[in-house]
Amino acid sequence: MALDDDELRLGAAPPLVPGPSLEAEEKAMRGGRGGMIAAAVLAVLVVLGAVVALMMGDDNSAYETLGRNVNGATGEHYDHFWHCVFAGEPTMRSNEDFLRELNSRAEQGGKRFGALVQERCVDHLGELEARLDVLIPPDDLRPAKNDLVAAVRDLRGAWSDYLAYLDTLEGPYEADEARDQVNRIARAWFDYERAHGAINEAIRARLD
Repeated sequence: MALDDDELRLGAAPPLVPGPSLEAEEKAMRGGRGGMIAAAVLAVLVVLGAVVALMMGDDNSAYETLGRNVNGATGEHYDHFWHCVFAGEPTMRSNEDFLRELNSRAEQGGKRFGALVQERCVDHLGELEARLDVLIPPDDLRPAKNDLVAAVRDLRGAWSDYLAYLDTLEGPYEADEARDQVNRIARAWFDYERAHGAINEAIRARLD
């Protein structure tokens, strides 16, 4: 079932551009993950900023701070994760688009696709969860923030299982065999889009 317009994430990422081939991506890989220390420092700064906003007494400052931090983390890690996975494929507008794009990429690359995602992409999800988990939202947005974090955790778990499946491939990728794992990824993707949209909608309503 296609997503309604109000279920799509507000403030979508910039249009994707054609990406490199799977072979080019493999050549581009270099050792080292990096960024974890910087992510930890940034997480501390995010917490301090939220605390300062709450202490300032401005009713709207906490909402503005949450919006900046949620959208910043989403753009830096969530959107980049999908750019990395699909290597410039068009932004998905429905769950049908999502399933088709993911299965197509896996059919083209098989085990190599899984190895590339593991090496180059999945760290973004861990960094995203860390950034979101430390946020201190206003009380009325705490459930929505928790939903966002839960969606990231589900997404990480679903991708872990899917990558483990791809690693066992000895022949061509079969979409029917991977249906359960792919559906879990699609569900978590949908939940993140919905929770992110709900937070942005609530913040806009508060600030208008």
